[in-house]
Amino acid sequence: MNTLSRLFRKYVAQHKFKLVIVVFISFFTSLITYLFGFIGKIMVDVVIPQKNILLLFSILGGYSLIYLFTCFAKSFNRYQIAAVGQKIVFSLRRDLHQKLQSLSMRYFDQHKVGKLVARVMDDADVVERIFTTTLVAVITNVAALIVAVVILLSLDYKLAIVALIALPLSAISFAVMSKRLKTISSDIRARNAELYSHLSEVLTGAEVVKSFAQEKKEVRNFFQRSKHLIRLFIKRTMISTGLGTTSAIISACCMGVILWLGVLKVKAGWSLGSMLWFYSTTALLFGPVNSLTSILVNSQYLMVVVRRIFGLLDEKVEIHDSEQAISLEKIEGQVMFRHVSLKYIKSKNTGLSEISFEIPKGSRVSLIGPSGSGKTSLVNLLLRLYDCTTGYIFIDGHNIKDIKLTSLRSSIAMVSQEASMFSGTVADNIKYGRMDASANEIITAAKMAEIHDFIMSLSDKYETEIGERGMSLSGGQKQRLCIARALLSNPGILILDDSSSALDAETETRIQKTLDKVMKERTCFIITHRLRTAMQADIIIVMSRGKIVEIGSHSELLELDGFYHRIYNKQST
Repeated sequence: MNTLSRLFRKYVAQHKFKLVIVVFISFFTSLITYLFGFIGKIMVDVVIPQKNILLLFSILGGYSLIYLFTCFAKSFNRYQIAAVGQKIVFSLRRDLHQKLQSLSMRYFDQHKVGKLVARVMDDADVVERIFTTTLVAVITNVAALIVAVVILLSLDYKLAIVALIALPLSAISFAVMSKRLKTISSDIRARNAELYSHLSEVLTGAEVVKSFAQEKKEVRNFFQRSKHLIRLFIKRTMISTGLGTTSAIISACCMGVILWLGVLKVKAGWSLGSMLWFYSTTALLFGPVNSLTSILVNSQYLMVVVRRIFGLLDEKVEIHDSEQAISLEKIEGQVMFRHVSLKYIKSKNTGLSEISFEIPKGSRVSLIGPSGSGKTSLVNLLLRLYDCTTGYIFIDGHNIKDIKLTSLRSSIAMVSQEASMFSGTVADNIKYGRMDASANEIITAAKMAEIHDFIMSLSDKYETEIGERGMSLSGGQKQRLCIARALLSNPGILILDDSSSALDAETETRIQKTLDKVMKERTCFIITHRLRTAMQADIIIVMSRGKIVEIGSHSELLELDGFYHRIYNKQST
């Protein structure tokens, strides 16, 4: 129950004042419910024998008013719990989202996006749903149970002990089945997250699915995954039903014994009204007992969900600011790698191995090599998207681990090979890295990226909605928007990860001229497969299998007659 207690301490305790009111109202409404049994006693023992009509109408009128008040009180309780539940789910989602933003790329490499979305949205929603219904039920039923026990003990403590025997019997039956319920609940959450992830992948790759005519295959896959989930739900329902049936049988047996003993006590001189009050209170007692048994079943499901949520919230943040971290007003762009290695957790191969080099500020650096040679891994380390396993990286003489992340990343702009767009307007996407940018600055950046003319041809110009992931734009248009976004932030270090691959020759030539001007003022890392682009760099780093195999200028590398020279000969012929 550790996870549940953490949930209550962190998210529920802050609403304790409202919950105290809920508890008070619950006790009051439970007392009113049992008042009906007392009215029955008065009717049987006083009103009917004495034929006191005035007392009858007085009792019925007073009870009607109290009952109406109770209905309003219950509605107020439900509102309070719903409001608290929504605030809890808001806090949970906020904390989960904030946690995801603080985790390194290693975490995202190991977890599917669909499963993470399921935790933030689905799991948090389950907590709210179960909390809203369960907490009301727990408070109401516990209050009813306490009131019922007090009434039974006050009427006849010996008979009350017989009635209360059902409580431990129900607890034993739950304990027997709870382990199985816990396992099934855990499997349900895991299968549900997998289904969520699979659906997310299929919908994201809808173009590929349709292009290869795999719609029927995906329908079958979804059916198979859903079928397993349904079977688990059926198993849980069967166990829950069995537990409820067991509790109902225990309740029925106890009620039969109580009725028999009550009749004997009436023969011995106990009033018929007292016996009916005791019997009706006992009948009401088993309602809360059965409800609490059902709640305990749901709590197993809740515990699984809460455990998954806190599993994410407790995830260690690998990349963070050190205590002595400083902010740099401006990054000049001097970069130094010293014996840097990077090992990916789920990969047998080393991402980077013993990388060492020094880049003067304002240099243009080209990174070339076959796919998987470690070019992107190298530039990712500059942004601290990953931390190197061993070695040190310095920018302007400062270890990047001693520079505040916001300061570091706001001074480095990266244009990836896969252009990332967000839902919103064209202007929103361009100024994503600098939200305080003026309209003139946005337009200037767009002109530099050769995208201004296209934007002006759109219906709403810079306020045009581009859709999810920029679905209304071509690959080249997205790439140019990403370049505009990078240029707007005026970075000290600019990283271009094969960013011209989606552009046509004419546009690439125009943008290259712009980039030539921009790159003179800052350090630039250019990942490219095109030797024509690489040979214009001040320094060319040739990589293979996570290592630097050659480094130097175009002319220097040609003289080495090595890897670079062979690539040059192949692309020149």
